[in-house]
Amino acid sequence: MKRFIGIICAAILLINLQSCIVKRGANMDFARKSNLSKDAEIVSVNVPGMLMKTFIRGEIKELKEDDPALALAVKKIKKIKLMAVSGDSKTNLYEKFNAYLVDNDFEELMSIYSDGAKISINTKTKGDKIKTIMLGITDQDDHVFVDLKSNIDINELNNLIEHYQETK
Repeated sequence: MKRFIGIICAAILLINLQSCIVKRGANMDFARKSNLSKDAEIVSVNVPGMLMKTFIRGEIKELKEDDPALALAVKKIKKIKLMAVSGDSKTNLYEKFNAYLVDNDFEELMSIYSDGAKISINTKTKGDKIKTIMLGITDQDDHVFVDLKSNIDINELNNLIEHYQETK
């Protein structure tokens, strides 16, 4: 019986860890539907919350001493998805990203243009909680997209911004 329970626990652990795989295909909905060129290189990483919290638990303890507001925000992140696309100049991936944001009721929090790169920070809220943060960064033929699942309270985010404005 102990062996059977051990096998089941190991199988559950392996299933959870397999979601954190670096793959060569798109892991975000708007990129799966697009026709990326053959010479485009795609790297996708999914990091589930359980695995992420295991690795950053020690870092959060150090952050609490140096920067308690940032430690609180990092603690509220549940899952991270990252996708980097390089060498794709033929498709309009960034426009598909923007269409995806509009279709899924994301609100643009901030847009930054720096040295020819466009950075877009978008949020999806439910009540006073930010549930999803989508970052889109594009520079000529290179694109990086980050999807953060979170449970950050808007008031906590305002406190974090005020904290950094006071420290400048």
